[in-house]
Amino acid sequence: LQFLALALSSLADCGSRPAMQTASRIVGGSEASRGEFPWQVSLRENNEHFCGAAILTEKWLVSAAHCFRIQGSESGAVKMGIARIIPHPSYNTDTADYDVAVLELARPVTFTKYIQPVCLPDAGHHFPARKKCLISGWGTREGMVKPEFLQKATVELLDQTLCSSLYSHALTDRMMCAGYLEGKVDSCQGDSGGPLVCQEPSGKFFLAGIVSWGIGCAEARRPGVYTRITKLRDWILDAISAFPTSIANTAPLTHSSTNSNVVSSEELSTATGAVPTTSPAPAASKPVTASGPPGMSTSRVGTVAGGVPGTGPDVRLVLWLS
Repeated sequence: LQFLALALSSLADCGSRPAMQTASRIVGGSEASRGEFPWQVSLRENNEHFCGAAILTEKWLVSAAHCFRIQGSESGAVKMGIARIIPHPSYNTDTADYDVAVLELARPVTFTKYIQPVCLPDAGHHFPARKKCLISGWGTREGMVKPEFLQKATVELLDQTLCSSLYSHALTDRMMCAGYLEGKVDSCQGDSGGPLVCQEPSGKFFLAGIVSWGIGCAEARRPGVYTRITKLRDWILDAISAFPTSIANTAPLTHSSTNSNVVSSEELSTATGAVPTTSPAPAASKPVTASGPPGMSTSRVGTVAGGVPGTGPDVRLVLWLS
Protein backbone atom coordinates (compact mmCIF):
# COMPACT_ATOMS: atom_id res chain seq x y z
CA LEU A 1 0.00 0.00 0.00
CA GLN A 2 2.84 2.35 0.81
CA PHE A 3 4.49 1.74 -2.56
CA LEU A 4 1.16 2.14 -4.37
CA ALA A 5 0.75 5.51 -2.68
CA LEU A 6 4.23 6.49 -3.84
CA ALA A 7 3.43 5.34 -7.36
CA LEU A 8 0.21 7.34 -7.39
CA SER A 9 2.06 10.35 -6.03
CA SER A 10 4.59 10.05 -8.86
CA LEU A 11 1.79 9.72 -11.40
CA ALA A 12 0.16 12.90 -10.09
CA ASP A 13 3.05 15.00 -11.38
CA CYS A 14 2.65 14.04 -15.00
CA GLY A 15 1.49 14.92 -18.45
CA SER A 16 3.37 18.19 -18.77
CA ARG A 17 5.73 19.38 -21.51
CA PRO A 18 8.10 21.79 -19.75
CA ALA A 19 10.41 22.05 -22.76
CA MET A 20 7.63 23.31 -25.01
CA GLN A 21 7.55 27.07 -25.47
CA THR A 22 4.05 26.90 -26.87
CA ALA A 23 1.45 24.75 -26.84
CA SER A 24 5.11 9.78 -38.66
CA ARG A 25 5.22 5.60 -38.45
CA ILE A 26 2.73 8.05 -38.25
CA VAL A 27 1.14 8.09 -41.69
CA GLY A 28 0.02 11.60 -42.60
CA GLY A 29 1.93 13.08 -39.70
CA SER A 30 4.80 15.49 -39.22
CA GLU A 31 8.05 15.69 -37.29
CA ALA A 32 7.64 16.28 -33.56
CA SER A 33 9.19 19.29 -31.89
CA ARG A 34 11.88 19.03 -29.26
CA GLY A 35 10.26 18.22 -25.90
CA GLU A 36 6.79 17.76 -27.38
CA PHE A 37 6.42 14.12 -26.29
CA PRO A 38 8.70 13.76 -23.25
CA TRP A 39 7.07 10.44 -22.24
CA GLN A 40 7.82 8.75 -25.60
CA VAL A 41 10.21 5.78 -25.57
CA SER A 42 11.67 3.82 -28.47
CA LEU A 43 12.42 0.12 -27.93
CA ARG A 44 15.20 -1.06 -30.21
CA GLU A 45 16.91 -4.29 -31.16
CA ASN A 46 20.35 -4.04 -32.75
CA ASN A 47 19.62 -0.33 -32.96
CA GLU A 48 16.46 -1.00 -35.01
CA HIS A 49 13.24 0.45 -33.63
CA PHE A 50 10.51 -2.17 -33.21
CA CYS A 51 8.01 -0.74 -30.70
CA GLY A 52 7.16 2.31 -28.67
CA ALA A 53 6.41 2.74 -24.98
CA ALA A 54 5.44 5.52 -22.59
CA ILE A 55 6.98 6.59 -19.28
CA LEU A 56 4.70 6.18 -16.25
CA THR A 57 7.14 6.69 -13.37
CA GLU A 58 10.88 6.86 -12.80
CA LYS A 59 10.95 3.05 -12.86
CA TRP A 60 8.03 1.93 -15.04
CA LEU A 61 7.03 2.07 -18.70
CA VAL A 62 3.87 0.84 -20.40
CA SER A 63 3.71 -0.72 -23.86
CA ALA A 64 1.77 -3.34 -25.83
CA ALA A 65 1.99 -7.01 -24.82
CA HIS A 66 2.30 -8.13 -28.45
CA CYS A 67 5.66 -6.36 -28.73
CA PHE A 68 7.33 -9.07 -26.65
CA ARG A 69 7.90 -12.77 -27.06
CA ILE A 70 8.95 -13.91 -23.60
CA GLN A 71 9.92 -17.55 -23.22
CA GLY A 72 10.58 -17.76 -19.50
CA SER A 73 13.40 -17.21 -17.04
CA GLU A 74 15.39 -20.18 -18.25
CA SER A 75 15.96 -18.70 -21.71
CA GLY A 76 18.46 -16.03 -20.73
CA ALA A 77 19.35 -13.37 -18.23
CA VAL A 78 18.68 -9.68 -18.27
CA LYS A 79 22.05 -7.94 -18.52
CA MET A 80 20.89 -4.45 -17.63
CA GLY A 81 18.30 -1.86 -18.47
CA ILE A 82 14.94 -3.61 -18.09
CA ALA A 83 14.49 -5.56 -14.89
CA ARG A 84 11.23 -7.25 -15.91
CA ILE A 85 8.48 -7.25 -18.50
CA ILE A 86 4.98 -8.08 -17.28
CA PRO A 87 2.33 -8.66 -19.95
CA HIS A 88 -1.30 -8.76 -18.89
CA PRO A 89 -2.12 -12.35 -17.83
CA SER A 90 -5.26 -12.32 -20.00
CA TYR A 91 -3.52 -11.12 -23.16
CA ASN A 92 -4.91 -13.05 -26.11
CA THR A 93 -2.67 -13.42 -29.15
CA ASP A 94 -5.59 -14.31 -31.42
CA THR A 95 -7.86 -11.38 -30.60
CA ALA A 96 -5.31 -8.86 -29.24
CA ASP A 97 -7.50 -8.40 -26.18
CA TYR A 98 -5.74 -7.09 -23.04
CA ASP A 99 -2.83 -5.92 -25.20
CA VAL A 100 -0.78 -4.19 -22.50
CA ALA A 101 2.49 -4.80 -20.66
CA VAL A 102 4.47 -2.88 -18.07
CA LEU A 103 8.27 -2.74 -18.09
CA GLU A 104 10.37 -2.05 -15.01
CA LEU A 105 13.67 -0.27 -15.50
CA ALA A 106 16.69 -1.64 -13.67
CA ARG A 107 17.58 1.89 -12.62
CA PRO A 108 15.33 4.92 -12.21
CA VAL A 109 15.39 7.54 -14.91
CA THR A 110 15.90 11.17 -13.95
CA PHE A 111 13.11 13.45 -15.09
CA THR A 112 14.17 16.56 -16.98
CA LYS A 113 12.27 19.01 -19.12
CA TYR A 114 12.76 16.54 -21.97
CA ILE A 115 11.89 13.37 -20.02
CA GLN A 116 8.51 13.34 -18.26
CA PRO A 117 5.82 10.79 -17.35
CA VAL A 118 2.42 10.74 -18.99
CA CYS A 119 -0.72 10.79 -16.80
CA LEU A 120 -2.94 7.76 -16.27
CA PRO A 121 -6.67 8.58 -16.38
CA ASP A 122 -9.07 7.47 -13.69
CA ALA A 123 -10.83 4.20 -14.45
CA GLY A 124 -14.11 6.06 -14.78
CA HIS A 125 -12.82 8.81 -17.04
CA HIS A 126 -14.60 9.21 -20.36
CA PHE A 127 -12.77 10.31 -23.50
CA PRO A 128 -15.63 11.39 -25.77
CA ALA A 129 -15.99 10.44 -29.42
CA ARG A 130 -14.67 13.08 -31.85
CA LYS A 131 -12.14 14.33 -29.30
CA LYS A 132 -8.87 15.29 -30.99
CA CYS A 133 -5.86 13.48 -29.54
CA LEU A 134 -2.22 12.85 -30.49
CA ILE A 135 -0.24 9.84 -31.61
CA SER A 136 3.55 9.69 -31.87
CA GLY A 137 6.15 7.16 -32.95
CA TRP A 138 8.88 6.04 -35.33
CA GLY A 139 6.79 3.63 -37.38
CA THR A 140 6.74 3.50 -41.15
CA ARG A 141 5.30 6.40 -43.10
CA GLU A 142 3.91 6.68 -46.62
CA GLY A 143 5.68 4.23 -48.91
CA MET A 144 6.75 2.19 -45.83
CA VAL A 145 9.65 4.57 -45.22
CA LYS A 146 11.06 4.54 -41.70
CA PRO A 147 11.46 8.05 -40.26
CA GLU A 148 14.69 9.19 -38.69
CA PHE A 149 12.92 11.50 -36.26
CA LEU A 150 9.90 11.14 -33.99
CA GLN A 151 6.64 11.68 -35.87
CA LYS A 152 3.30 12.97 -34.59
CA ALA A 153 -0.25 13.29 -35.86
CA THR A 154 -3.66 14.40 -34.64
CA VAL A 155 -6.38 11.77 -34.70
CA GLU A 156 -10.03 11.76 -33.72
CA LEU A 157 -11.50 9.32 -31.22
CA LEU A 158 -14.25 7.30 -32.89
CA ASP A 159 -17.57 6.09 -31.57
CA GLN A 160 -17.17 2.56 -30.21
CA THR A 161 -20.29 1.16 -31.87
CA LEU A 162 -19.30 2.58 -35.23
CA CYS A 163 -15.76 1.26 -35.01
CA SER A 164 -16.92 -2.15 -33.87
CA SER A 165 -19.12 -2.39 -36.96
CA LEU A 166 -16.16 -1.49 -39.18
CA TYR A 167 -14.24 -4.45 -37.76
CA SER A 168 -17.12 -6.94 -37.83
CA HIS A 169 -17.67 -6.52 -34.09
CA ALA A 170 -14.21 -7.87 -33.24
CA LEU A 171 -13.60 -5.08 -30.72
CA THR A 172 -13.81 -5.69 -26.98
CA ASP A 173 -14.32 -3.24 -24.13
CA ARG A 174 -10.52 -3.09 -23.77
CA MET A 175 -10.17 -1.59 -27.23
CA MET A 176 -10.88 1.80 -28.78
CA CYS A 177 -10.47 3.37 -32.21
CA ALA A 178 -8.89 6.59 -33.36
CA GLY A 179 -8.28 8.05 -36.78
CA TYR A 180 -10.57 9.19 -39.58
CA LEU A 181 -13.12 7.29 -41.64
CA GLU A 182 -11.48 8.56 -44.80
CA GLY A 183 -8.08 7.26 -43.65
CA LYS A 184 -4.91 9.23 -44.49
CA VAL A 185 -3.76 9.61 -40.84
CA ASP A 186 -2.96 6.57 -38.70
CA SER A 187 -0.41 4.71 -36.62
CA CYS A 188 1.44 1.95 -38.47
CA GLN A 189 4.12 -0.77 -38.36
CA GLY A 190 6.65 0.24 -35.73
CA ASP A 191 4.24 2.37 -33.73
CA SER A 192 2.98 -0.58 -31.66
CA GLY A 193 3.12 0.03 -27.93
CA GLY A 194 3.29 3.78 -28.43
CA PRO A 195 0.99 6.28 -26.73
CA LEU A 196 -2.28 7.85 -27.78
CA VAL A 197 -2.54 10.92 -25.55
CA CYS A 198 -5.35 13.40 -25.00
CA GLN A 199 -5.00 16.83 -23.44
CA GLU A 200 -7.53 17.61 -20.74
CA PRO A 201 -8.76 21.06 -19.59
CA SER A 202 -6.06 21.06 -16.90
CA GLY A 203 -3.51 21.22 -19.73
CA LYS A 204 -2.07 17.82 -18.77
CA PHE A 205 -1.79 14.96 -21.26
CA PHE A 206 -3.40 11.66 -20.34
CA LEU A 207 -2.70 8.23 -21.80
CA ALA A 208 -5.95 7.23 -23.50
CA GLY A 209 -4.64 4.30 -25.53
CA ILE A 210 -1.71 2.18 -26.67
CA VAL A 211 -1.14 1.42 -30.35
CA SER A 212 -2.32 -2.16 -30.77
CA TRP A 213 -3.56 -3.29 -34.20
CA GLY A 214 -5.38 -2.42 -37.38
CA ILE A 215 -5.88 -3.49 -40.98
CA GLY A 216 -3.41 -1.83 -43.29
CA CYS A 217 -2.22 1.68 -42.53
CA ALA A 218 -4.35 4.79 -42.94
CA GLU A 219 -6.89 2.95 -45.09
CA ALA A 220 -10.43 4.29 -45.41
CA ARG A 221 -12.87 2.82 -42.87
CA ARG A 222 -9.99 1.00 -41.15
CA PRO A 223 -9.02 3.22 -38.21
CA GLY A 224 -6.27 2.29 -35.79
CA VAL A 225 -7.25 0.14 -32.82
CA TYR A 226 -5.78 1.00 -29.43
CA THR A 227 -5.72 -0.65 -26.04
CA ARG A 228 -8.19 1.30 -23.87
CA ILE A 229 -6.27 2.44 -20.79
CA THR A 230 -9.25 3.27 -18.57
CA LYS A 231 -10.25 -0.42 -18.64
CA LEU A 232 -6.76 -1.58 -17.68
CA ARG A 233 -5.59 1.21 -15.38
CA ASP A 234 -6.23 -0.77 -12.22
CA TRP A 235 -4.21 -3.74 -13.49
CA ILE A 236 -1.35 -1.44 -14.46
CA LEU A 237 -1.21 0.05 -10.96
CA ASP A 238 -1.57 -3.38 -9.34
CA ALA A 239 1.31 -4.73 -11.44
CA ILE A 240 3.51 -1.79 -10.48
CA SER A 241 2.64 -2.00 -6.79
CA ALA A 242 3.47 -5.73 -6.72
CA PHE A 243 7.16 -4.86 -7.00
CA PRO A 244 8.27 -2.29 -4.39
CA THR A 245 11.54 -0.81 -5.54
CA SER A 246 14.70 -2.11 -3.90
CA ILE A 247 17.15 0.15 -5.74
CA ALA A 248 15.54 3.55 -5.39
CA ASN A 249 18.80 5.11 -4.27
CA THR A 250 20.94 3.85 -7.14
CA ALA A 251 22.57 6.36 -9.44
CA PRO A 252 20.17 7.69 -12.07
CA LEU A 253 20.83 7.32 -15.76
CA THR A 254 23.05 9.96 -17.33
CA HIS A 255 21.57 11.11 -20.60
CA SER A 256 23.72 12.14 -23.51
CA SER A 257 23.46 15.62 -24.95
CA THR A 258 21.46 16.17 -28.10
CA ASN A 259 20.59 18.73 -30.69
CA SER A 260 17.01 19.49 -31.67
CA ASN A 261 16.87 17.02 -34.55
CA VAL A 262 18.61 13.92 -33.22
CA VAL A 263 17.14 10.86 -31.54
CA SER A 264 19.59 10.88 -28.65
CA SER A 265 19.36 8.62 -25.66
CA GLU A 266 20.79 6.58 -22.87
CA GLU A 267 20.79 3.12 -24.40
CA LEU A 268 20.39 0.14 -22.10
CA SER A 269 21.35 -3.29 -23.41
CA THR A 270 19.04 -6.06 -22.27
CA ALA A 271 18.01 -9.54 -23.30
CA THR A 272 14.23 -9.64 -23.12
CA GLY A 273 14.10 -13.41 -23.34
CA ALA A 274 13.87 -13.65 -19.57
CA VAL A 275 12.54 -12.27 -16.36
CA PRO A 276 15.16 -12.19 -13.54
CA THR A 277 14.95 -15.31 -11.40
CA THR A 278 15.88 -13.30 -8.31
CA SER A 279 12.53 -11.48 -8.29
CA PRO A 280 9.99 -13.38 -10.37
CA ALA A 281 6.65 -11.97 -11.44
CA PRO A 282 3.61 -13.12 -9.43
CA ALA A 283 1.77 -16.12 -10.83
CA ALA A 284 -1.12 -13.96 -11.98
CA SER A 285 1.25 -11.89 -14.11
CA LYS A 286 3.69 -14.52 -15.33
CA PRO A 287 5.44 -13.99 -18.67
CA VAL A 288 3.59 -15.39 -21.66
CA THR A 289 4.60 -16.06 -25.25
CA ALA A 290 3.27 -13.57 -27.76
CA SER A 291 3.47 -15.44 -31.04
CA GLY A 292 2.69 -12.58 -33.36
CA PRO A 293 -0.10 -10.46 -34.77
CA PRO A 294 -3.73 -11.40 -34.17
CA GLY A 295 -5.01 -13.67 -36.89
CA MET A 296 -7.83 -11.30 -37.71
CA SER A 297 -5.73 -8.19 -37.93
CA THR A 298 -2.33 -6.62 -38.44
CA SER A 299 -0.25 -5.81 -35.38
CA ARG A 300 1.93 -2.77 -35.62
CA VAL A 301 5.32 -4.12 -34.63
CA GLY A 302 8.18 -2.89 -36.80
CA THR A 303 10.25 -5.34 -38.78
CA VAL A 304 13.53 -5.93 -36.97
CA ALA A 305 16.53 -7.01 -38.96
CA GLY A 306 17.95 -10.32 -37.82
CA GLY A 307 15.19 -11.52 -35.55
CA VAL A 308 11.71 -11.28 -34.09
CA PRO A 309 11.02 -8.05 -32.17
CA GLY A 310 11.74 -8.36 -28.49
CA THR A 311 13.59 -11.68 -28.66
CA GLY A 312 17.12 -10.88 -29.74
CA PRO A 313 20.26 -10.71 -27.64
CA ASP A 314 20.76 -6.98 -27.96
CA VAL A 315 17.58 -5.05 -27.19
CA ARG A 316 18.03 -1.40 -26.37
CA LEU A 317 15.66 0.92 -24.64
CA VAL A 318 15.89 4.45 -26.01
CA LEU A 319 14.45 7.50 -24.32
CA TRP A 320 13.52 10.14 -26.86
CA LEU A 321 15.13 13.42 -25.85
CA SER A 322 13.09 15.55 -28.20
